[in-house]
Order: sequence, then C-alpha cells, then structure tokens
Amino acid sequence: MKLQPALIFGEGMVLQRDKEIKIWGTAINNDTVTVKLNDQCASTIAEKGYWSITLDPEKACNKTSLEISSQKSGEHIVFSDVAIGEVWLAGGQSNMEFIMKYDIDYPETRNSQDDDLLRCFTYPQTPFKGFLEINNLPDAGFWRKWIKEEERRYFSAVAGYMGMVLREKLDVPVGIISCNWGGTPVAAWTAMEDLLEHEELKPILNWHEQACSNTDYRKYIRASEVKTPDQTPEQEAFSEKFMMGEFGKEFFENFDPSTMPVLDYAPYAPGPRSVVRPAGLYENMLCNVAPYAIRGFIWYQGEDDDARDWVDFYDVSMITMINCWRKLWKQDLPFYQIELAPFSGVGATAAKRYNDLRHKQEKAAASLKEVYDVCILDAGEEYNIHPRHKKIVGQRLAGIVMKHSYGDDSLVADCPRITKAVRKENIEISFDNTADGLMLKGDLKECLKVSSQGKQLAYEAAVDKDKLIISTDMSKDKIEVQYCETNYCVAVLYNSEANPVFGFTCEV
Repeated sequence: MKLQPALIFGEGMVLQRDKEIKIWGTAINNDTVTVKLNDQCASTIAEKGYWSITLDPEKACNKTSLEISSQKSGEHIVFSDVAIGEVWLAGGQSNMEFIMKYDIDYPETRNSQDDDLLRCFTYPQTPFKGFLEINNLPDAGFWRKWIKEEERRYFSAVAGYMGMVLREKLDVPVGIISCNWGGTPVAAWTAMEDLLEHEELKPILNWHEQACSNTDYRKYIRASEVKTPDQTPEQEAFSEKFMMGEFGKEFFENFDPSTMPVLDYAPYAPGPRSVVRPAGLYENMLCNVAPYAIRGFIWYQGEDDDARDWVDFYDVSMITMINCWRKLWKQDLPFYQIELAPFSGVGATAAKRYNDLRHKQEKAAASLKEVYDVCILDAGEEYNIHPRHKKIVGQRLAGIVMKHSYGDDSLVADCPRITKAVRKENIEISFDNTADGLMLKGDLKECLKVSSQGKQLAYEAAVDKDKLIISTDMSKDKIEVQYCETNYCVAVLYNSEANPVFGFTCEV
C-alpha cells in the first residue's frame, strides 16, 4: 500500500465533534491526496511522502464514513463505520493501562448493556522507531467497541468507566485513546527540548547518561532488532496473578530483582531504546497520536517517579509535561490527573514518598489553568500497587470532567481540600467542595495525627458542616494536624457526595 493514513485512523474510529479535524499519513511523494467526510472534500500534495489535511468542525453523529484517495496510485480507502463525538486521551503508566478484565467489578460490568458508541483505541506500546515492523502486537492498534466481552475486557478500566458515564450524560459517541505504558516516568512522555529547559530536571538526564555509559551500543541495537519472544505459559500465569493482586506481602518481602535474567536488550533496562529513557515514549507513541482532535487528557501516574527518587521535582516534571503536550496539540487542553492511591508495599516494590508526591501533584495542578486533581484515598490496597477498585476512580473522574469540561455546575464533583485552619477554643479546619457537609466513614484516629514539637497529642474530633473540629491541649504554642499523610492510609473523611478529602498538613 502506497497510501497510508496514520495508524490511529481506522474502522470504528471516533472523531472529535465541534473542533477542526486533522487527518494525516504517508503517500507517494508529490501525490495528490483527497479526503472526504460528510459534505466536506479537501485535497493536498504529499511533501516528502507526508500529507496532512484539516477539515472543518463537524457535529456529533452516529455513523458516517471517511474516504481517503490517492491520485497517483489510484488507491481508495473507505472507513465506513465512523462516529463523531467526544474523544479523550488516557495517559500514564500501569494503573491507567490496567484493563477491565482485572477490575474487581468486571464480573458485573462485563454483563452490562452493549454500547456500539463507546469505543477505544490502544496505541501499540512502541519503545523505538521500527519496533512495530519487527513485532506484531495483535491486541493493539485498532478501534474496539463496547459490544462483546472479548472486546470490552481490553478497555482501560479507569477510562472505560469514565466513558460509560460520559455516554450516559452526553448521549454522543465517546472514544478513548489509550496511550500509556506501565512502569514509566513522566520524563519518558516529555519532549527532550522541554526537559532541557529546566535545571531541576537535570538529575533525570544525568541518570540516563550515566546508566548508558557502559552500554555496548552495537550489541544493544542488534539485540533490540530481534523479535520479542512470546510469553511462556508460566510468564502469562505470573502476569495474570500479579495484575489480579494475588501476590501478598510475603511474596514481595522475598522478591529479589537481581534474580531476573539480564538480556542484551530489555525494554526497561537503560539504553538508547529503553522505554524509560527521557523523551522516548513522547517521540514514538504520543507524537504518533498528535494532533488527533481530542477534548482533553486524563492521566494516572507517579509510582515510577517515586521509585526513582524523583519526588522532589515531580511538580516540575508534571508542569513541563503538561505544557509540552499542550504545545504538541497547539491547544491549552484540559488535563485531569488522578492522585496516587494509598499503597505501602514491602521490599523492592515498597512505596517511598507517596504522600509527598501527592502534594507535588497538587502543586502542579495549582500552577496551571484547567488542570484538575482526582483524590482516590479510598481506592488503594496496602500491598497491591495495582488496586483493583477502578470503577470508583473512573466514575469520580467522570463527575469532575462533566463539571469542568462540559459545564454541569449542578455537580459537587471535586474532592474537598483544606482551605484554612484557625485556633479558637478548639482547632477549626475548613474545606471547600463539602456539598451538604462533611461526614465520617470510620475512625479518624486511624489517619489523623495531632502533635506538638514531634510529640503526639490526645484529641477528640468531630465534623460540623464544612469544618473539622479538633479538641486537644490548646496550651501548646504550635500544634500540627496531619490527615492521610502516609504512603498507605484509609480515607474516613468525605463530603456528602462521598468524595474523599485530600490529605493535608496544617499548623496552628
């Protein structure tokens, strides 16, 4: 085939409504390529084998066709099952990649009503240019529909649950583009030119340079160009158990990463084609999706940056990446980030500074317009880094998206955050987004600490409308209050809409 649209264009695709629609691909040099959609028809000349056409915005519709033709080769491509509606890009690492079949609610969800107009596209995980020519990835690279169990099980669970809500509320087609890879840092998804602009991010670039310093490049490249072997039945069984959270504390206490085989090319090992290298996934995955018209981004990530001790500058990493993505799409698209779920872990997989990283996520969101946080302090598991309660995450995310991107001001969708703390006869802590007031689901003393000069103080606490009232020894000069400021915790403080309060520290 000489005429080739970009991989993301295909049968069953969802195009973004009410925005310019960009279509692109490759063809014979100087070929005339024509694109037709509904009543629109536009042509362009392929320069250096690449062509791109921008169509005018279209209204939502359930079924139309996209035609692409070449003058020189005579090829005519027709995608006959095209919908126009709302499209979201779902990025991050394994908790966004986490597919429906592992979700704890999937036994019920799998039997939900078929929906021809909820669709997803999973971009093939591509660590370097040419990888897809070597490796066939049959489970990715095409549009799926929520119509068969063997299809819906491969939807991103978080994005899929969000999409189900948007379908119900908006009554237009909804498309999810999954562009994610487990165990990857923010820097892998950010352009090199943007990383280089920030002094705070030099440790990442220095790490990569140092890690690659002893690489035998010829041997490494040669090994990377060998087809990745299929998983053995034992490896598949291990992966299934891992994603289903069947390995408990004892397994991870005794897990030794050094026992894993060392290969000439391993995707996660340092090297010029590593999936964790700075800018690698930005160049080989994200850039192949942009500038497909979308409404905005949803993001779930942070565990890998915690593991690499990159928490201190995580806010800079996120701000840099968000600006980079917006620049790539040439739009200040809304960005929704899911804060890390509670997790403790042990041994090589143990959490380090999740509570600090959550505050870095908060700082990044506060630094940019149209960036929103989703609190999921009620959706973690102490020894499972892939908590299986994704339905509550996707539905909560959907509420926040409906409010901020679709203007449903009737929703009190945002999670409450501390606004001020004052010292009177007691300590009064106020919060926003409390709806009809705060409520408790459990014992506050499991996750609320009150102290002075490092010593714990006895206290009593109760909620009063939008305030948390703490009674303690008020003779102390300074009193510190901490709520859910640990790697693992179980949220007990909520608003009346059952949205958990973000973790906080305050001093009065």
